[in-house]
Amino acid sequence: MTIRPRISAVPLLAAAVAAAGCGSLKAYEGEHLPPGERAIVRADPAVSAGLPVEVILRKVDAYEVPVGDSRVELRPGTHRFVVDCRVPEAGIVTRFVIDAEVQAGGSYRMTADATARGCLSVELR
Repeated sequence: MTIRPRISAVPLLAAAVAAAGCGSLKAYEGEHLPPGERAIVRADPAVSAGLPVEVILRKVDAYEVPVGDSRVELRPGTHRFVVDCRVPEAGIVTRFVIDAEVQAGGSYRMTADATARGCLSVELR
């Protein structure tokens, strides 16, 4: 009788979900810039079960943000961000367009002002 180890799908699925929100998009042409010469903008991972409000980055300037990416590297300057703000409890998704300036070496986060009925605004902080 041969005994085969059982592989549980639960740890594999958990690892895949965790990795899904860890991506980063370089939203500029050319070589990667060193940390002091670029800005980082973060939103919530697309797979963020359990959060009362989810801010998902969809587009930066002309760059579509892939579902698995929740972080974007940018050149300093003014950029246009398209974000979805989702309140799972209400089942409502609101799209926002934000024009904001980022500084070299800066680290920013998309944050939402929301109620149980939906998102009121999204800001880059």
